[in-house]
Amino acid sequence: MRRCAVTEHFGCVNNTIRLRSGLYLDLLAPSSSAIDIRDIAGGLSKICRFGGQCENFYTVAEHCIGCVGVGRNDGLDDATLLALLLHDATEAYIGDVVKPLKVLLPRYAQIEASIEHAIAAAMGVDFHAARAKVLEIDHAMLIAERRALFTPDDRTWAGENEVRRVYLTPKCMPPAQAEAKYLDEFWRLVGVGPEVRR
Repeated sequence: MRRCAVTEHFGCVNNTIRLRSGLYLDLLAPSSSAIDIRDIAGGLSKICRFGGQCENFYTVAEHCIGCVGVGRNDGLDDATLLALLLHDATEAYIGDVVKPLKVLLPRYAQIEASIEHAIAAAMGVDFHAARAKVLEIDHAMLIAERRALFTPDDRTWAGENEVRRVYLTPKCMPPAQAEAKYLDEFWRLVGVGPEVRR
């Protein structure tokens, strides 16, 4: 039996991943032309937060929708709400890597940043301008999700006592529902009506 010469690259096409749309995204040189909101919504709707360790299946898509809800209650403009909706969009391409592992993988942050840049260009979103508000709401949601999705324990997560308190009741939507709601929110924020949505 012949063995693959470079077994760690088996199944790879250089540095690319194939997307549901049929496009390929080069992880080391991502192009905005490979970014499609349907790939983002579909990917995030199938990724569970917290590395899948929470009791119920709670998607990254639902998390992002929840962040938009908090931002809308705060009276934020649509540009900031769009940044909130898309703040985890890179995870549709590279997964939701648990935070401690991200810290241990310095190159991951570089790859994530270059994909985020491609997303920003494709979607017309200014992540830099919205960064402070996105972080505030994302951090508050993380702690709210922890309280809602896990049984209580005696551990205090870093920064837990410094974030604002938000309350949520996770719906734990199935993927198809989370994807549809994510897309609906996107089209609403970019001002595209149902009659012209692609």
